[in-house]
Amino acid sequence: MGNKRVVKLLFLAALVGTVFLIPPPKGLSVEGWRLAGIFVATIAGIIIQAIHEAPLLLIAFAFTSLTVVPLKEIAVGFMDNNMWLVVTAVMLSFGFRKSGLARRVGLILVSSFGKTSLRVAYCLSVMETILASSVPSSPARTGGLVFPLAEGFFTAVDPDPTKNPRKVAAYMTIMLYSVAMASGSLYITGISANPLNAKLAHDVLGITIDWTTWTLGAMPSLLGILVIPWLLYKLYPPEIKSLEALRQSAGGELARMGKVSRNEWLSGVTFVTVLTMWATGSKTGIDATVTAFVGASMMLLFDVIEWKDLAEGKEIWATLIWFGGILGLSAALTKFGFFTWLAALLKAALPTAGLPIIVILIIIALLANLPHYLFASSLGYVAAFAPLLFSFIAACDVPKYPAAFLVCYLMITSSSLTHYGNAVGPLLYGKGYVDKAWWWGLGLVTATFHTIVYLTIGIAWWKFIGYWY
Repeated sequence: MGNKRVVKLLFLAALVGTVFLIPPPKGLSVEGWRLAGIFVATIAGIIIQAIHEAPLLLIAFAFTSLTVVPLKEIAVGFMDNNMWLVVTAVMLSFGFRKSGLARRVGLILVSSFGKTSLRVAYCLSVMETILASSVPSSPARTGGLVFPLAEGFFTAVDPDPTKNPRKVAAYMTIMLYSVAMASGSLYITGISANPLNAKLAHDVLGITIDWTTWTLGAMPSLLGILVIPWLLYKLYPPEIKSLEALRQSAGGELARMGKVSRNEWLSGVTFVTVLTMWATGSKTGIDATVTAFVGASMMLLFDVIEWKDLAEGKEIWATLIWFGGILGLSAALTKFGFFTWLAALLKAALPTAGLPIIVILIIIALLANLPHYLFASSLGYVAAFAPLLFSFIAACDVPKYPAAFLVCYLMITSSSLTHYGNAVGPLLYGKGYVDKAWWWGLGLVTATFHTIVYLTIGIAWWKFIGYWY
């Protein structure tokens, strides 16, 4: 064990020890206070990369179970639908890659549209945005459908993108994650947390945000979808920008692949099946996670993938351990009242009487963004924190619709702040293409971009369409 690693681990131990020695603040239970200390130390460990996420979460689990709450209180993360949706989406992506379908689609993208990497990025962004209107789950939509096709493009450009992901894979990965959050905020059906936010706005503020109202109010998100691929292209450029030299070779590779194979056809059937089931889930009542299990089962039955492919897939099990773990800790914090206490503390510390409307809206925008660092998954964030944000709005002298729009949209786009802020994040981050420092840094840039857009263009737009009340 290196000296740097020892120092990092001692720092985390000191952080937890300090919290355990200090009595809990007024209004917070001992369990909630100590859980918060362990959770903050865990997030700090992820940031400073003390050790890999999976063993870090195992250590946090063991320590929490020994000193704070029983294991069953934090093991709920491993029963979370979002966590299993991520795992099964990874299984689907294995099948699309192994069958050759993803590579074929990637070669088609290069040969047909691939003048530049940026142009392909926009093709994938359009696909993501269209699917967001009917597939209300980013792990399903981005992780299970769009990203496997993007990986086909990676391998068409570079047969082994893991050796040097900066060629094109790193840029495409972080770009797709950021665009997925923007497109997810564009429709009430774009992210599973959106309908909950709309319901809470109605229950607390008495306003109605239906599908049309949501999308009309979210039109500024289109600017993000248009700008983000270019912005990240400038800040985090792929080494391979021009694809002209590859277009002819891509056509030749397609010819060498020959006719669509049996497994490609079967992967295509699976693709269409899960897409249809996800798109009609609101009518059939079939959960998105169940649909993903159906897709993975189809691939196993069709022999597109074998169990050993999944058993040896380290990214599946590493994601299951660390994301399930962080979901469990977050759920326990919610149960023991930490986030309720935190919101009340923020509300008391931010008196708004006499402040201009724009200042109050800026405060609401910050409150919709910054706490997301503490939450794993956007659904957990909305469930725990949105009721308190809407209560804060109700107590302020501010137009309800603009304030609610800021909460509804920015709670989703702020998912880009971390690699665990939305359930698809662990899936994409687990590929190993993007360094954690770059992921968080670029995520801060895109989250800030969305916030500025909504506080400027958004406010002007809501006034123009008559939602300033």
